[in-house]
Amino acid sequence: MTPRAARLLDVLDAHRAAFAARLDALPSAVVHAAPAPGAWSLAQLAEHFVRIDAGLTLTGPPASAIVRATSGARRRALAGVLSLPLRIPAPPSAAGVMPSADPRWPEVRDRWDDVRAEWRSTPAEGAVAYRHPLAGPFLFDDALAFLLAHHRHHDAQVERTLAALGGGPALRSEAKKTRGTQVTAA
Repeated sequence: MTPRAARLLDVLDAHRAAFAARLDALPSAVVHAAPAPGAWSLAQLAEHFVRIDAGLTLTGPPASAIVRATSGARRRALAGVLSLPLRIPAPPSAAGVMPSADPRWPEVRDRWDDVRAEWRSTPAEGAVAYRHPLAGPFLFDDALAFLLAHHRHHDAQVERTLAALGGGPALRSEAKKTRGTQVTAA
């Protein structure tokens, strides 16, 4: 594993832990409430993370020369889009990563732990580690950087959801106690 991949894993773990701690600190009714019709609850957002993260593989097929040459550029372009303050609709090809109607946070948290348990193993050198529905295949380091950009893209959604649920200063303050583990760009 490269030093960059190890650093990205540390940052992803810190982001996941902070998000999980925030949800654990909230009343279950808040975690499972949709802030508006058609909007996701915090539990649904967590399930979306789990489904996206589950796409990472350590044993993908060998990457072609083109994939090896373009993985970083495609990942940077996608990260640029994700850094914009936009709500980005998922393409139809991403139906498998959309959350279920009523996921339960404790079960989602356990599945997320299981998905990420193998990530510190050694990935196959030069293999495709993630297939994004629009940006295409990524190598391991670029896949981790994409996952981090994706998680951070949803940070504002967490704040909007808490505010919409009447989170007021007290609830948002309680939820923010664990936010300090967010880190800057990796």
